[in-house]
Amino acid sequence: MTQELPQAGAVRAYPAPGAAAVRELLLDWCGADADDADDAVRALGALDGPALELADRLYQGIAADMGGVKWLSWPKPPAAHPLLGLFPLLAAVPDMLAFHAERGVDEDLSRRLLGDVGEKLRLNRRLYGRAGLDVAHWFTGHVRGSLYQLGRLQFCVEGEGPAPYVGVHIRGEGGPLTLDAVRDSVEWALEFLPAVFPERYAGPGDLALGCHSWLLDPQLRDWLPERSNIPGFAELFALEGDGDPAGNRSDLWRFVFGRSEDTPVEKLPLDNTLQRSVMAGIEAGVQWRNRFGRLDLSRLGL
Repeated sequence: MTQELPQAGAVRAYPAPGAAAVRELLLDWCGADADDADDAVRALGALDGPALELADRLYQGIAADMGGVKWLSWPKPPAAHPLLGLFPLLAAVPDMLAFHAERGVDEDLSRRLLGDVGEKLRLNRRLYGRAGLDVAHWFTGHVRGSLYQLGRLQFCVEGEGPAPYVGVHIRGEGGPLTLDAVRDSVEWALEFLPAVFPERYAGPGDLALGCHSWLLDPQLRDWLPERSNIPGFAELFALEGDGDPAGNRSDLWRFVFGRSEDTPVEKLPLDNTLQRSVMAGIEAGVQWRNRFGRLDLSRLGL
């Protein structure tokens, strides 16, 4: 995909972050662990010429599409530089803050949004046993102003058209997925998005919200305990399609078990109720699937 990126310096000079800026942004803005901040500083100093040029081109892609929808397609980082994508993202934080300020987005929301970076750095360390950011492209939605953390949920402007579809996303470290928390987030989004993007949404009636996730698999109801919040969340959505008949291994291994996809089933952790419930389904031959659903506001009383 590298050839799809702008050429180095095509938009404006890449403001390559220095070691002090990387450390401050990760610790003070992104809520990263000290180990990840330390490894990021070391990785920054180890970037060679080709890696720096790729970082420049990745930044150019962000700068050329501020306010764009969804997230950008990025190539996988070179094996020798698993944190490469982090640096153009951090370089784009001032661009994000300027965009947010122009749209009336409070800096507290900007900081809350960047906390997702620290979470994914922690997840990468659990997955691979080292520092990395294998989903760096996901954060191009954050820094370009298309995605926002509003309470428990994230909302992303996705798709083309005058009133693009809004994707609902769920952070792993966001806290309990209670109906009250979900309702509060959705109410916030119905007010927030038309205010921030009046050229796209005249009002709440223009918002079509949907979610594509393993959390919406109705089979989970048969395996999770009644006290679980997940089935209640899934029931808020009107499902469309049947999902991938091949099943969904990658997301479950990543988000439920915190392990890479090549981890054998017998080595998956069983430390909590969710892990034990999903494992029981695996052992019974359940084909877990990602499902897509449209949020039915009436099911939230909205």
